[in-house]
Amino acid sequence: MGYFQQIYGVVTTITGPGVTNVATPVASAYSDSIPLLVISSSLPRSATRHPKGLLHEIKNQAGVMEALAGWTRVVEHVEELPYALNDAFRALRQGRPRGAYLQVPLDLLQAEADVEIPEPAEIVLPQPEKESLDAAARLLREARRPLIIAGAGVTAAAANTHLARLAELLGAPVILGNKSHDVLPSEHPLVISVNNSAPAEVYALIEKADVALIVGSKLGLHRTGEHGYPLPQALIQVDIDPAEIGRHYPVRIGLAADARLTLEALLERLHDQPFSRDQAALLAELERIRKALRERCHKSYGEMVHLLDGVREGLPNNGIVVADMTMLGYASAQYLPTYEPRTYIHPNELCTIGCGLPLALGAKVGAPERQVITLCGDGGFLLNTGELAAAVQEKIPVVIIIFNDSTFTAVKRAQHYDYAKHYIATDLVAPDYVALAHAFHAEGMRAENPEALRDAIRKASSLNKPTIIEVPLPAREW
Repeated sequence: MGYFQQIYGVVTTITGPGVTNVATPVASAYSDSIPLLVISSSLPRSATRHPKGLLHEIKNQAGVMEALAGWTRVVEHVEELPYALNDAFRALRQGRPRGAYLQVPLDLLQAEADVEIPEPAEIVLPQPEKESLDAAARLLREARRPLIIAGAGVTAAAANTHLARLAELLGAPVILGNKSHDVLPSEHPLVISVNNSAPAEVYALIEKADVALIVGSKLGLHRTGEHGYPLPQALIQVDIDPAEIGRHYPVRIGLAADARLTLEALLERLHDQPFSRDQAALLAELERIRKALRERCHKSYGEMVHLLDGVREGLPNNGIVVADMTMLGYASAQYLPTYEPRTYIHPNELCTIGCGLPLALGAKVGAPERQVITLCGDGGFLLNTGELAAAVQEKIPVVIIIFNDSTFTAVKRAQHYDYAKHYIATDLVAPDYVALAHAFHAEGMRAENPEALRDAIRKASSLNKPTIIEVPLPAREW
């Protein structure tokens, strides 16, 4: 739910294995700036200093979370709890959320005490500094070829419409990435959406820029092809986290502030900006780049990429797509159109295979009125099959599309090209997924082409129950 709405997601779990089970989600919250709070029990205070062989005992439970979460606290007294919770929620709202962990010893769970309940912490969004804003506005006003690179921080700040207005005012192309694929509609003529391996045409577009505005993106190695983006020296970076300003690329102007407040202030300064560039030539160039990107998808993924056409046609514009770590999930970040913010989730920085179904359940709980589907590979789905039982039990009607080629395809592809076709542990034995769905009292279907997939998605949306759609794929010869 935190991925979809950027509001608090709260998890309670048990001592020991409960904590190790949530370790990967907490690491994902750190990577993707998700406001997730985990509250866990721990061994009684009398047992924390010396191992006693107790049930669920692990060496250093708090240390596990300290290595993964952005904020951690171990409560030692009942009176601390209200303040610790207040601090946890403040950490998740003040600046960049990176996951929080609160640990409560078992012997405190039934303790009683008279405590004060503090007022919720006031959250003040960081304001952009006036002199830096003025300097940024001057740079953008004088730019001959401005460029915008947008990250997921735009949507987190609800700054999407502001970004669109600024791009249109400047006539600036907007480059989106895997995690920001839905920041602006794919059909917007200034938008270029790429995955982590951008083609030469995109690098050429970046190289032509004389001023670049980076909003809500840390420009990490994964996104930029290991710092391969040829960004101009006149670089303006807007990020709510001061530590990210200039971390990966030197900046001319850094604005450690809320993205929406910053874009609003820039629009106030640039509202009379005359648009003097050749818009027709720019839009034609961007259309050529989009065409090259689609051709590259066809070359990389073959005919199976057209299955994503069936996905798009089967969903309403506000339908939510959760892309797991699977070949067509990777392709979707570049190929699948989106029309509204918060309609596409692809947390591919930590790149946790099997995340699709759990995230889809959270998205559906957060937006029960919307249709939610997840794009899974057979290997990824099998890692969290038990979540199908949760979907049935809690009556969460998500649609699970399983692209089944009985292979960990991305790994096998790497072994083919990088390790002289020395294949190890990549071929899978797949169950009958339709029968598996029925065994869980869910619905099961099979679709073998884009049209059948479109129709299956539409049918599934009318059933109001969890549904698996298996899409058999032929084995691929690389």
